[in-house]
Amino acid sequence: MSVSAADIPDKSFLQTVGDRRSIRYYDPDKKVEDWKIQTMLQAGRLASCQGNINATEAIVVDRETCDLWDEIEECVSGFNVQIINQSSHLIFWLTNLNAWYGRANDGLSTLALSGALTKYHGWNYEFTMTQTVPRLMSFPTERTENLLRFETGLAVCQSILTATSLDIGSILIAFGRKPGGIEKAFGLPPHYKLTWGHAVGYPLEDFKAGGQRPRLKFEKLFHKDAHGTPYHMDEDLKEALKAKGMIQEQSPVDGRMDEIEALASKFSREPGVVSWPEKEVRRLINDDDWDFGPNIKKRAEEVLAQGGLPDYPEEMRETFTKLMEEHGIDASKYLS
Repeated sequence: MSVSAADIPDKSFLQTVGDRRSIRYYDPDKKVEDWKIQTMLQAGRLASCQGNINATEAIVVDRETCDLWDEIEECVSGFNVQIINQSSHLIFWLTNLNAWYGRANDGLSTLALSGALTKYHGWNYEFTMTQTVPRLMSFPTERTENLLRFETGLAVCQSILTATSLDIGSILIAFGRKPGGIEKAFGLPPHYKLTWGHAVGYPLEDFKAGGQRPRLKFEKLFHKDAHGTPYHMDEDLKEALKAKGMIQEQSPVDGRMDEIEALASKFSREPGVVSWPEKEVRRLINDDDWDFGPNIKKRAEEVLAQGGLPDYPEEMRETFTKLMEEHGIDASKYLS
């Protein structure tokens, strides 16, 4: 493996964020180069982690050489089997809970030697060793797990964006069909927790995967100075971010449905796209919380015009109502 700086693309960060998609179709005959996998891992390694304790680890699995592939396949949900069997590699991101307890002292020491922990902010050795480190090491495992899994998420995010910058596809997939199966397959000690499975490969679908996925409106997610006060995006900035490639055309772009049909035909899979009930489609597309562009609205009209949409299952209505009530959410919006 001989790689120079000239071999590494210089895609801008904003363009990389805009280009990121969850890729679901991979070229099974095209393998991701090892240097790209290592670059992705390096990005994860450099992610922010409190106390510099480095609790995130990963197991990289090569589909062509892994002896555990059958065991791994048994653990993934059914609608992800095709994905992993077309992917080039799987990365199993792990959270090492013992890092919190066993590495706090060393981590803080490295930060001090690096010039990060200064007297300016009130740090001193005696307080650190008599108060800070003992307090950190006394955290219950449940609290530690929440904190550290968040950090693993930061590492995974940086890894995914790095993959995008290298024209590699990614998708995060759950391995919950057989709880504990991945940990057992790899013989992991109990203080290692599987946080995410990460499929990697060269996209067989278009790299833009039919366009940028719709999200809730900016002001519905972000608040200004107080909760409930919408933080509105500046329109000039929005246009500038479009020019930089961060905000892109929403899905589904022209030809996306044809692409999906062609991929299904290529691999002898069932064609078509899942549909929701007519009432649900109409309600959603008119929901003012969502930032829906013209493409998805056009697609909704096409789906409604085609007809033959399913009914909302009565048993799901009961389950949905129960779950909503448990969380104190008004279900009338969804079940009217």
